[in-house]
Amino acid sequence: MSESFQLPDPLFRLTVRFSNGETVQHMMTDPLDSRTITPEIKYAVVSSYSCQNPSLGSEVAMINLRDVSYIKTERVTLDQLAGEHRIGIRSAGVGDDRLPKHIAQIKFV
Repeated sequence: MSESFQLPDPLFRLTVRFSNGETVQHMMTDPLDSRTITPEIKYAVVSSYSCQNPSLGSEVAMINLRDVSYIKTERVTLDQLAGEHRIGIRSAGVGDDRLPKHIAQIKFV
């Protein structure tokens, strides 16, 4: 059995907004360097891994960059994540239930 992944502080929230208005978010350990996105790059591959068992990938998404309005990262601390109010989600306690369960990595093709 693999050890769980200790979340670093700060994390970076990856936000991808598509031209149809849909937005997806992932949590990453490193910021996105916009200089790596050149006009020749056509796709982004976002791989998510469980913090409980990082040796197992949980999701892989291939994003066609022609369908993307913007892609960015923003720095967030663990305290900010723990304090965020999520609409429609009720929890009895405050703490780990609001921290990310998955960490993502992004590669460009």
